[in-house]
Amino acid sequence: MIRRRSVVSDIKQNVALVRHLIALAWRAGRGATLAAAAMHLVVVFGSAGVAQSQRWVIDGLRAHPRGGSLTWLLIPAAVAAFAQAASTIATRVAANVAVGLIQRVDVELSEEILGYAARVPTIEHLERADYLDRVYLAEKGSGALASLIRSLTATVVCALMLALSLWLLALVHPALLLLGLTTVPVLLVAGRTREALRRVHDETAEASRLESELTNLLLDSGAAKEIWISGSGATLSARADRLWAGVTAEHHRVLVRGAALEAAAWLCYVLGLAGALALVAHEVSAGRIGALVLVVSLSAQLRWQLAALRENYGQAAEAGRVGRHYRWLRDYARDGSMPDAAPVPGSGQAPRQAPEHLADGITLEGVSFAYPGADVPVLRSVSAHLPAGSVVGLVGINGAGKSTMVKLLTGLYRPSSGRILVDGTPLVGIETGSWAAASCGVFQDFARLHLLVRETVGVGDLSAIEDTAAISRAVVAAGAADLVSGLPNGLDTRLGTLFGGVDVSGGQWQRLALARGMMRTAPLLVILDEPTAALDPQAEHDLFEYFARHARQAAARTGAVTVLVSHRFSTVSMADHVIVIADGGVVESGSHRELLASGGRYAELYATQAKAYEA
Repeated sequence: MIRRRSVVSDIKQNVALVRHLIALAWRAGRGATLAAAAMHLVVVFGSAGVAQSQRWVIDGLRAHPRGGSLTWLLIPAAVAAFAQAASTIATRVAANVAVGLIQRVDVELSEEILGYAARVPTIEHLERADYLDRVYLAEKGSGALASLIRSLTATVVCALMLALSLWLLALVHPALLLLGLTTVPVLLVAGRTREALRRVHDETAEASRLESELTNLLLDSGAAKEIWISGSGATLSARADRLWAGVTAEHHRVLVRGAALEAAAWLCYVLGLAGALALVAHEVSAGRIGALVLVVSLSAQLRWQLAALRENYGQAAEAGRVGRHYRWLRDYARDGSMPDAAPVPGSGQAPRQAPEHLADGITLEGVSFAYPGADVPVLRSVSAHLPAGSVVGLVGINGAGKSTMVKLLTGLYRPSSGRILVDGTPLVGIETGSWAAASCGVFQDFARLHLLVRETVGVGDLSAIEDTAAISRAVVAAGAADLVSGLPNGLDTRLGTLFGGVDVSGGQWQRLALARGMMRTAPLLVILDEPTAALDPQAEHDLFEYFARHARQAAARTGAVTVLVSHRFSTVSMADHVIVIADGGVVESGSHRELLASGGRYAELYATQAKAYEA
């Protein structure tokens, strides 16, 4: 019963997907969609008309005496000529129309797939290999999915043409329907081969993705220096070649086996055709040569109709494979979890919008988190309160879980257990886009956007990306005014050499990333996760002095909480409250002075760093 429900559900989802693709095709080009449908109908009846008119001509020649009037020949000849011309023209027109229509639908689908990936409320799908495989397969297969309607239509057209051909054969002799049975092995073998290829595609997705990543890495200017100095280019290239060879070997194995089975299936068809010709031998002896001509003509058509049916069915099956990954990504983007995952607590209620002002702050209650596939959690039963309007510093050695806590606060991850409250409201109950719009900041692994400077900074707040004054304010706030003024075209300078722009240093990229993180002027949560690693200590200190002022201004406007992650204690000392993380939990908390006076873990780390600077 469960299996039956699953099959019914899959059928319903596939039908819904086909309807969606038809809607995309209609939106992409109504005229092209109607023209393609009309041409397919012409093709269906055109091929049958050619074969039948040929029989009429041959039988007519036998029935009419030599030297008599040939006016009777005009109609079947005209039908044959018209059917042949119409079928040929319609086939060409349908193919040309389909190419343009598929390209437009492919663009629509690619935008949808990327949009779904971007709208997932967490980033788990970008960090789990099994999720990335499915996203990769959906994105790479958008062309096949865009062709699904054409493939299904062509499959139906070929099936109708096949049915018409068999019907005409049955009119000659009912036993000729057995010729249709000889086509079944060809279709069955094609289906098995496509299913085997689908499994290979899915099983080799990770290897294909890794090969693609290695190839892109070898072409990446940012990685070129390290690859060159390490001399690893040839090794990486060889590894990519081995991966590609392994993937293609798996595909080749399936294709060779499928080709052998298809050869056997076609042999069955040839034997069936020989039997059909022997069956109509008595028709020839009776003078009905037209029947033989019809059988020969239709047998030739059956061969290519069967081949076309097999090919289009295979393309439709391939699109169906991609469709499963597409539906998974769509559902995952809507639900924020795997379709069979447990429901998120509080997800049964309609999400709220983020508040405009924080009154109490952000509270973590028994929060634990483990990365997918990891046996040991990064955070265990963390409880802490981040008061509204405060600057909170997070301190701990590398791997202590500071960045993980930041990602939990921003909603990029969801706790494995426990909860995060925003003014008493569970974070999972706040609409993700609303909370994202109320957050800003800079992470240590910031993006280097090869855009115009104004765009590189402006995307920090899309609502103000055209506001030159707001962009200039953020640039000044990040201490990047001299940098921008020194560029050839100021804010209109293109960055990065990828598209012929200006190359800037790592520290300059970081300054611009900081400016991007300061575009929003009324956030509720400001994150600064090691954002100044490329700056010297004095430059970082000067920058964080401004951040402290910026945090106070945001706190006065919205009660914003600023979370500061840094290894430099001179910077952390600016925080109102410091939380020390170790062994997956909070081991100390308090002000900078209180923690130094307590002589605990914070004081030890502070003393160690101070000695290093003295040395």
